[in-house]
Parts: sequence; C-alpha cells; structure tokens
Amino acid sequence: MSQDSTSILEKAKDLHGHFGPFLVIGVRAGLIGLRELRTIKENKDLSATASLAYSVPYSCILDGIQIAAGCTVGNKRLRFEDSSDFSISFENETGETVTVSILPRTLDELKRKLVKDIPSEEVEKLAFEVISMAERELFTVDRRQATSQQSR
Repeated sequence: MSQDSTSILEKAKDLHGHFGPFLVIGVRAGLIGLRELRTIKENKDLSATASLAYSVPYSCILDGIQIAAGCTVGNKRLRFEDSSDFSISFENETGETVTVSILPRTLDELKRKLVKDIPSEEVEKLAFEVISMAERELFTVDRRQATSQQSR
C-alpha cells in the first residue's frame, strides 16, 4: 500500500468515525474511478452515482467514495440510488464512464462476517483484509467511451 493510499484511508476513517470494510470498498472504488478515467479528485467535472442498499453497513461505501474521488453529496457530484445492485459509476466531462461493480460473493462474505455486536477490532481486521484483496476479488470494472452525437 502506498503512502498516498494510507493517507486517504486515514482521512476516510476521520470523516466516517471508524474504520471498516465497506469504507475501504468505497475508497478503493473511488481510486479505481480516478485511475480508469485518468483524472484527479480535484476535477470539478467528475461525478459519481452509487447504486447500493441505503443501510448500514453498505452506506459506508459513500464516505469512502467522497474521500477518494472528491465527489460529495454537498458539491452535488455524488448521487446515490437505493438499489439491490452494488455499483458506482464515474463520469468525466467528456461523458466517458467507468462502472465499478462490487462482486456479490464478496458482499455476501463480508456481510456473513459482520455479525451483530462484532467487536470493533474485528471490524478493523476485516477492513485490512479488504485492503489486501486483489482488485479482481472485489470488483468488476467496465469502461465506456463517450458516444458522439453530433448534429449534421
């Protein structure tokens, strides 16, 4: 893990109030969005739409996206939809998009491990497991070029 990633995770923990696996998923998804669109979080034309179940622990993903990608509810560049799908779509100023989908088996496994009244140390341990997982174990990434609709 790079120094930048460590700093981002620390900022995410500070914003969110604790360190957990779904926060890490949001951070990682945000970083993938930036990487795939070859942009930076300071890009004011970047936006994200998160489709997820709007309940804890899934909603924690939103805070990770805000820290990593700079798209926030407040700056109106992060929208979310209450959904049984778990994906985050990032779009840049040219209409190019990348969709980062969280693998259902990963969600199921994490949910199984996050039993009620789990100690915070165990939640943090799961967060570190998510940090160390290969990207392909967590996500599928679908990148689409902007479609040109020029009038003649």
